[in-house]
Formats: sequence, structure tokens, C-alpha cells
Amino acid sequence: MNSNLSKEYAQILKLYLAKFGLEPGDIAFFLKSRKGVVEGLLNSKNEIVLTTLEAISQIFGLRYYQFGDPKFPMPHLNDLPEETKARIKYRKEKGPSITITYNSRDLKEKIHFILSEYNIHDEFLPSEIGKKVNKKFQLELPNFKQITDRFKKDFQEFIEKTGESKKIKGKKGRREEYYRLIKKVPKVKK
Repeated sequence: MNSNLSKEYAQILKLYLAKFGLEPGDIAFFLKSRKGVVEGLLNSKNEIVLTTLEAISQIFGLRYYQFGDPKFPMPHLNDLPEETKARIKYRKEKGPSITITYNSRDLKEKIHFILSEYNIHDEFLPSEIGKKVNKKFQLELPNFKQITDRFKKDFQEFIEKTGESKKIKGKKGRREEYYRLIKKVPKVKK
């Protein structure tokens, strides 16, 4: 798909998002993808492939050629698939999503606290640490890529990859890699 077509498609998608009160994160939810992928499409930074085009179109009960035709009428709310209507209701109730950015030093300290509860040779996934950080510190990390980034940048002397990985149910993409504690992380206060 050339960039002009991607731009045209992005403009149509923006109209649909505005009409139905949805956000890039809502589209990513249906695609089981990341919000950044959809934002890249909307900002014409990412090209789109036909399978993604069809998947986005089906969110609104259309085929890719219908959705891509600017003259094709938008469906009425009542004509949308039930899952889409439920997401629109959810978005209306919850309101606009709030993007939260975390200070990397602050996140590093929170991960340090959680890792200090582990013993040498304990194995864990970044998502397990992320869930514990979320619960302990009442955060809402949307994904755990930041945890993996902190592992690589700040905890190399304490942890290593085990070489084992796990496919996360319902998540597209690569398998999540296990890590092992190789040196005790000193205790810290919350």
C-alpha cells in the first residue's frame, strides 16, 4: 500500500474514531496490538497491510473496500458488531484514556523493591514483575516493555535471561523471556 493510500485510510479511520468516540487504544484492543501501532498508522508513520485493514474494517462491521471508500456511508451505531458497541459504551463510561509516563528512576526504584523480595536462582517473567509493581504501587503500566527496558539498563548485575520463554495467552508477538536472579538485590524501603 503506498503512503498516499495509508494517509487516506488514516483520515477515514480518524473520522470513525471521532464519530463513535473511540481512541487508538480501543482499536489496538480489538487488534490485540499496541496503541503505538495504531497511532503510527494515524500519523502516517506506519504503512498498513491488507490483513490489518480488513481487521480494522470489521470492527465497524465493514469490509476493507467499504471502509476505504470515503463515499461509503458510515454505519449507524445500532448496526455495529456487539463487541464494538460494548467498547463504545465502555469508552463513554470510562472517558478518555490518560497516558501516563513514568520517570525511569522512579520505576527503577519500584522494580528494585520487588526484585529485593526474590532469592538467588528465582525465575520470573517481566510481566510478573510488572504486575507486582502495579499492585504494590497502585500503578497501571499498560504493558511491561518498560520493565524489560529497566532490566537491560539497570539490573544487569542482578539478573540474566534463562534462555526459556513463554507464549502469553491472548498476546500477539514474541514469546516473553524468563529471567533469573543471579545476585541478591539489597532490600530497600517502599
